[in-house]
Amino acid sequence: MQDLPSSFRELSFRDGFRKIYDSATPWDIGRPKAPFIAVADRITGPILDAGCGTGDTTLYFTARGREVTGIDFVKEAIRRAKAKAAERGLSAEFLVKDAMTLVEWDRRFMSVIDSGLFHVYEDQKDHRGRYVSGLAHVLMPGGRLYLYGFSDETPSAPGGGISRQDLENAFSDGWEIESVQTVAGEINPAFAAEHPEEYPDGKPKMIFAIIRRKE
Repeated sequence: MQDLPSSFRELSFRDGFRKIYDSATPWDIGRPKAPFIAVADRITGPILDAGCGTGDTTLYFTARGREVTGIDFVKEAIRRAKAKAAERGLSAEFLVKDAMTLVEWDRRFMSVIDSGLFHVYEDQKDHRGRYVSGLAHVLMPGGRLYLYGFSDETPSAPGGGISRQDLENAFSDGWEIESVQTVAGEINPAFAAEHPEEYPDGKPKMIFAIIRRKE
C-alpha cells in the first residue's frame, strides 16, 4: 500500500495498518489537522469520526460539547483513544468497527469526519464505492462529510492520491461537493525523524473537501 511507510508497503492493507502502530504513526500530531479546526463551528453533531486512529479529532470535538463517535478497525488505535479519553475526563464513544461496514449500521450522523481514510481505498476494486455507499447510509440528509486526504500532487501518495475529479466520480449520485482546496499536510515529528525519506519537507500536499448529502 502506498499510503504506508515504505517498510510496511509489502504487507496487506489490514496487516499494514495494524503493524504501523508498533512505531510512530505519520498521522498522529496530537490534535486535529488544521482544516478541521478552521471549520470546527460548522461541524455539528452527532458526528462520526471514520477511521479515528488514536482519537485526537474525536476528543477535540467532544471537548467542544459535540456528541462524537470514533471508529477504527485497529484495536490498538481504539485502545489508545479510550486511554486518552480517560486521561482527559472526556466521554467520547470509541468502537472497533470497519468503515467498510457502515451500510450495515443503524446509526445516523449529521457530520462525518474523514481524516485520511478515503484516500486508502482503491477505486479500481470499488472499495471507494462501497465506502461512499456506507457514508450515504449513515449521514443524515443535508448532513456533511469533511474529507482530508493526500492530493494527487504528492509524490508516492496512496493510490496516486486524490483529485477533484476523483471526488466528483465517487460522490456523483446524491451528493454536492461544496468546496475542495489544496492544503499543506502535517506529519508527526517523531515519524518524520524515523523516516526522513518519506516526506522530506514535512508538508505533503493534501485535499480538504466539504461534501453535502443531498436531501
